[in-house]
Amino acid sequence: MKDRIIAIAVLCFLALGCATISEQGKMEEYERTMDAYDTAMHLSDFNAVCKYVDPSEMAQEDCLKRFDNLKIVSYDLLTLNVAGNKQEVSQKIEVEYYFLDRYVVRKIRYEQSWQYRQDSKTWILQTAPPIFK
Repeated sequence: MKDRIIAIAVLCFLALGCATISEQGKMEEYERTMDAYDTAMHLSDFNAVCKYVDPSEMAQEDCLKRFDNLKIVSYDLLTLNVAGNKQEVSQKIEVEYYFLDRYVVRKIRYEQSWQYRQDSKTWILQTAPPIFK
């Protein structure tokens, strides 16, 4: 009986440990995704940026149109909220930009919602890029 209780306790600790490792893996993937996304935004590499947008939210061609004639000056994370299950992240972003034919720097703040896709083990942007005016 004592061996059975020890075995059950070990299994419980292993299950908790695996869940923690799984959550840690999700957040490490989130950090890698944010580094790549941040770099793409700073370089105004909108082909790369639009690959992160959920195709059911916005087609890549439509996403690219949002960035037409645009240059990013700065891209900053203002706030970050991670859901308890580590499956969703919402963040407030501030972007400074200008249109290539106007050279007037503007600023916009908007919300992003990222979701972890278990099947592909990737993070995907659930919100379309803002409309830059």
